[in-house]
Amino acid sequence: MAIRTGFFCLFWCGKSWVRENRVKGIFMRDCNKKTNWLMKSVELKFKIFRCFFSNDIKYKSRKHTKDFGHAPNLVNPKTFNEKIIFRMLYEDNASYTLLADKVNAKFYVSSIIGSQYVVPVIGVYEKFDDIDFEKLPVSFVLKCSHDSESCIICHDKRFFDKEEARKKMHFCLSRNMYHTTREKHYRYIEPVIVCEEYLDVYKHKKRDLTPELYRVHCFDSIPKFIEADFTDSSGKEFVNVYNDNWELQDVTVGFPNKTENIACPQELKELLRLSTILAGKFDYVRLDWFVVDGSLFFSEFTFTPCSGRMKFHPVDFDAVFGSYWNQGVYARNNIRFASNEMAGRDSWLDNHQSEK
Repeated sequence: MAIRTGFFCLFWCGKSWVRENRVKGIFMRDCNKKTNWLMKSVELKFKIFRCFFSNDIKYKSRKHTKDFGHAPNLVNPKTFNEKIIFRMLYEDNASYTLLADKVNAKFYVSSIIGSQYVVPVIGVYEKFDDIDFEKLPVSFVLKCSHDSESCIICHDKRFFDKEEARKKMHFCLSRNMYHTTREKHYRYIEPVIVCEEYLDVYKHKKRDLTPELYRVHCFDSIPKFIEADFTDSSGKEFVNVYNDNWELQDVTVGFPNKTENIACPQELKELLRLSTILAGKFDYVRLDWFVVDGSLFFSEFTFTPCSGRMKFHPVDFDAVFGSYWNQGVYARNNIRFASNEMAGRDSWLDNHQSEK
């Protein structure tokens, strides 16, 4: 009991220190755009300790109350965020883990709709020092298989900060998403580094009017809403939400809308068709896509967006999203993968890596 109490005090003191130094700027990026990975590692340790002192239900309820001003309804969830939290706490579907793994997802998508829709893989590595940068093309992308926000885009490797990338990848490989967000389906994904070909989504297009990513929300395997993410030439981010007819919805989700009229992409019909196929029997899943020079490339499956902390404005749209989700209807029919269904993954990966 004394040890547990000691850890609790250490955690809260450390957490206060982290918050204080975030305000001072120590924990953030310095003028050279570097990150203090040592301090981020310290914060991660505190989050791991926190898992011992706060169970998932209490933790997610506290976060929801902080975000939305009331506790989540987990007996009969109605809003989108409540249903995300319910899934995180009570649904134990092995396919979430398998498809949240970015390497497995590539294999699955290739087997269902074809490898032409998969972002080409240059290599997969257990650690950063396994990467032979001499063999990589001028431009490439690095990301981890088991998390989010680990992506590193290299536009020209002559100017690539290898040491900063090594520190980031080392930190991300050590991080388990369960400890930071309580998304338990990420807990048992094998962490590796994936190197992909760089896709220029702005090729032959105006950057300020071109979505860099399309996030298709599918309910009962039917696409209902599309988040279009933008980053303009000044680096400012925007998100528009459209229905399946490309009609702009009067809602924001964390970022402002683009004020310009965004033309319906010519690829929309095919985007929705492929999303319907990949959504399978899931009662809800989000599918992310790149569109490059008329071609579609699948990015990833997301089963618990924003870990149940998606900020809708107006807030009523949280219930609108939630109303399309018939949670549990397909629970017994959800796609479930036996280990032998992934048996061909390694040989597929060997044939689709461009690095030799």
